[in-house]
Amino acid sequence: MEYFANFPAGTGVSPVDWARAKEQEGWHGICASDHLWVGETRYPHVFVAATQMACATTRVKLTTSFCNNLFRSPVEFAQAALSLQAASNGRFEAGLGAGWLQDEIEAMGKTYPDGPTRVSMYIEALQIVRQLLATGQCAFQGTHYHVNISGDQRLADVTDTPPPLISSAGGPRNIRESTPLVDRLEVKASARATRVGHLDFGILATVTEDEVRENVARVRDINDTIPLGIFILTAVGDDPMVAGLKSGLGDGYLSRFVGEPQQVAEALNGLTQLGIDRVQVTELAAGSHSLLAPHLL
Repeated sequence: MEYFANFPAGTGVSPVDWARAKEQEGWHGICASDHLWVGETRYPHVFVAATQMACATTRVKLTTSFCNNLFRSPVEFAQAALSLQAASNGRFEAGLGAGWLQDEIEAMGKTYPDGPTRVSMYIEALQIVRQLLATGQCAFQGTHYHVNISGDQRLADVTDTPPPLISSAGGPRNIRESTPLVDRLEVKASARATRVGHLDFGILATVTEDEVRENVARVRDINDTIPLGIFILTAVGDDPMVAGLKSGLGDGYLSRFVGEPQQVAEALNGLTQLGIDRVQVTELAAGSHSLLAPHLL
């Protein structure tokens, strides 16, 4: 099992210092998320943070978890991914997500698309990005995107080893259409809780293990060898916030990833039984990564 730690935005720690510390702790990979904010948490620019992490480390893998397709052009994403692959000496993996947080999209002056439209935009974007990462060129005419980078036009930093493309999917259609386009898929256990345009903890508490198993089976029906990851929100330690989160999640499946470090580590390791080979760990309580590291790595 590989474990990737997600940068804890809003805690005051710099991406440089944090990335060095995570590499020293032995994490297999580190991530930067793509938001303006989530609730009270403010985020640095994903590409700047990821570049800082790349330049501050030498061994650990890096990924974006996940770049927001509603923020920017898939061409810009592909260009940044190729540049990050070069800056990290081949350690970068290109994670692109459909986008889900309504208020930050509308604050930018953009229209927040409905669910089917977001998925349609996402699938088109993945097709464009896949071609650009492989060749630096793409001629694509779709419903949402019209791209013509061809002939003498191409992106820089294209190599024979492009960064792997990773999708984040939690619904049947997204899984069905994105799986054939990517090198790795991350099952989003919290997908139902974000389809409402924000993170709804009430819905999060109703997620079941059967849902996760069903999504894994959907992927395997399409591609039985594609590597699978999962996005997990976790909080460990004796902080009262941890107890509050544990109580809020009740008896739901995701509550097993909140609590004492050893117990949470056992739950994370148990994900291998579902066919998962990578966990992207996002901490809801500061310090959870460091408390988990001795039990995971």
